[in-house]
Amino acid sequence: MLLNCVHGDLELVQLQNGKLAKSKDNYTFSKKDAKSIYKWITELKMLDGYASNIANKDKGSMYGMKSHDCHVFLECLLPICFRLLPEFVWSSLADLSQFFKDLCVEHGL
Repeated sequence: MLLNCVHGDLELVQLQNGKLAKSKDNYTFSKKDAKSIYKWITELKMLDGYASNIANKDKGSMYGMKSHDCHVFLECLLPICFRLLPEFVWSSLADLSQFFKDLCVEHGL
């Protein structure tokens, strides 16, 4: 017995072979989009010493950022690089980014 989800776009989908699969969420990127965002971040030029290692070019990932680099990403780059997402997702991320900006300005970080 399957339970129906309140959000119809997130319900399980029955495949041709009879198995159930989770549908793709509307807030995820395609592999092509994810690669283009990562490429944009790795080629991004910042002021010397401002953000040293936003994307780990050796590992091809965004893991292992230092705290300042993470702040730069959250406060400056997040609303730009995720603009491809649907409006309701992007606006929430932009609000989150602004929250971190405001928080750090108030505390002098």
